[in-house]
Amino acid sequence: MDKKKLRNDIILIASLLLVATISLVVLFLTRNTKDFIAKIYVENNIVEKVDLSSKEDGDYYIDGLKGKLHIRRHNHAIAVIESNCPHQDCVHMGYVKSAGTPIICAYNAVSIVIDGTSLNDVEI
Repeated sequence: MDKKKLRNDIILIASLLLVATISLVVLFLTRNTKDFIAKIYVENNIVEKVDLSSKEDGDYYIDGLKGKLHIRRHNHAIAVIESNCPHQDCVHMGYVKSAGTPIICAYNAVSIVIDGTSLNDVEI
């Protein structure tokens, strides 16, 4: 009877893994990135809206309070590539694609906030 119970347990685990895998594939294929926008603010004023639903690369140059920032869109993500700020925290953040993670350059009073639902925001 132990072999039959083991076999049933294996079938149950395999079935659960199959259902989970199919659910994740459906979730990834049907996610809506249509409203996936990064808003770039200078002193709390929107100066640029960047569509992150596009996979195309794009470069943006934003005049901050004390200098210019080079911002790049790449593969549904956005990053500050170059800034004149002393600590370079905004540059070290790298590419961000989650709506819950803003990029802030306090020295230049520039912030980048992602609106919309990204893949990282899905709760399972």
